[in-house]
Amino acid sequence: MPRTGITREQVFAVADRLADQGVAPTVAIVRSDLGKGSFTTINQHLGAWKALKWKAEGLMAALPPAVETKARESLAVLWEFASREASQEIERIREAALRDVGEMQEALEDTQRQCAALGAERQELHNHLSTAHRTIAALTEEIARLTASLAASVARLEDLEARCEARGRQPR
Repeated sequence: MPRTGITREQVFAVADRLADQGVAPTVAIVRSDLGKGSFTTINQHLGAWKALKWKAEGLMAALPPAVETKARESLAVLWEFASREASQEIERIREAALRDVGEMQEALEDTQRQCAALGAERQELHNHLSTAHRTIAALTEEIARLTASLAASVARLEDLEARCEARGRQPR
């Protein structure tokens, strides 16, 4: 099984951490921290790290004070412009959001009015239904009473017919 070596990123990470702690990174210290790696590989990666670090520090140190001042002034103008644009965009978004909220509020109020109207209509229909049920119950009772009365009248009629028939057959 082949050995896995150390990577450039591992060496850079250790070197950055050591530099942040105020310790000058050396091949021995980096290898000790990593716990593995060849001195040659670590030396190559550490050399690349130092070259990048010196290049970055060299660029920062190479700025003349007048250029640095102008750069800061330019950044301040840029920041002010960006801030103003962002504020205007925020204001546009806020206005749009307020419009949307207003429209939603109107829609909500309209929906609440519709719900109230439907609730009133439902109550009215419920009242009509209750009245219809009472009317049906009263009519059902009336039908039962009339049916009983009719049955009694039919029975009386049959009885009278039977009497008439019986009288009609009897001699006088």
